[in-house]
Amino acid sequence: MELSQTIYTHEKYTEGDQYWSPESEDYAAASQLISIMREGWILALPRVSARQVWSGGSRPRTVYDFTLMRGSQLMIMPVLSNPYIERYIIQNDIRIIFDVAQDGAVIPD
Repeated sequence: MELSQTIYTHEKYTEGDQYWSPESEDYAAASQLISIMREGWILALPRVSARQVWSGGSRPRTVYDFTLMRGSQLMIMPVLSNPYIERYIIQNDIRIIFDVAQDGAVIPD
């Protein structure tokens, strides 16, 4: 008897397009970044800026600001960190620039 197992992959998760608008959402998900890149947007530079945001009081989340371009249009898309985004940054040799907090303190990585 042969056992079959469904293997979860990001390819299956990102098959459908996911819309994102800065007017409706503060941060985008990985699937929304993939969708917009399918529409012809590309990284303007091989780097992203990273910052930490605090949600719920005591737990920081990393947000990567991707600067994207399509033709003469530019857009900054803030994307919440997750394993897919971390792997995308590493595989595409994207440089991470950590922002400094508004009060002048360096954000720990």
